[in-house]
Amino acid sequence: MDNEELKGNASMIEKSMEVLELLANHPKGLTLQEMVTLLGYPKSSVYKIANTLYSLNYLGKELDSLKYYLSRKLLKLGISAVSGYDIIERSQEHMKRLRDQIGESIMIGTLLDQEALLLNQIQGSIDFVFTLKQGMRFSLHSTAPGKVLLAFLHPEAQKAKLNTLQLDAINEYTITDKELLRQELDRILAQGYAADVNETVKGVHCVAAPIFDESNQVIACVWTSGPAGRLPEEQIPAIARLIMDCGMAISYNIGYKKEK
Repeated sequence: MDNEELKGNASMIEKSMEVLELLANHPKGLTLQEMVTLLGYPKSSVYKIANTLYSLNYLGKELDSLKYYLSRKLLKLGISAVSGYDIIERSQEHMKRLRDQIGESIMIGTLLDQEALLLNQIQGSIDFVFTLKQGMRFSLHSTAPGKVLLAFLHPEAQKAKLNTLQLDAINEYTITDKELLRQELDRILAQGYAADVNETVKGVHCVAAPIFDESNQVIACVWTSGPAGRLPEEQIPAIARLIMDCGMAISYNIGYKKEK
């Protein structure tokens, strides 16, 4: 293989990564023409890359809109890169125990750029429970998992996130002022958990607690969601204690050691 061929292969790999990164920032997908416009590459090159990734099952494609999107196969690669250990496997038993205590579905997620990403869930044991799609993303400013991940970030990393974060109003309960959000994050840091009371979906409450790795950095979070009638505001502190205990149990199971 000569130098020109090597350079050509390297260029295609680089462009392929740009396609993947572009689609990661557009979870609802993009058409071929939209990718061409955003990337500025020839349509033939983008077509070849997209169809190669599609044939390898790294991309999916909607039949009606012809939009390409990241597939579950690629999501699995991303999940495995979250840490050097299998956080999903090591959290399962603790999540099941928490589910048995409160009855609601239990979820675990991590930070992905400007959003929280659902990694896994244990379905609740009562008749009507929330079931979410693996890979679902959540805003950092309006959801309990997003806020708890943001609150426990290193101060410099948190500052960088806040500088670029768009505080879109989901409804009238959503925090849209950055100073109010900073105050909320301080409260979360002090109490050890985050709550979402109607901030994303009216009538739905959510409580989340952090999970730490062996370097004492927040790496994920565990949470539950349920109707306001089953997770009323006055019961949130008690439920939060159980969720925090679960988060710490998972943390210890993946190497966390509490600082003295």
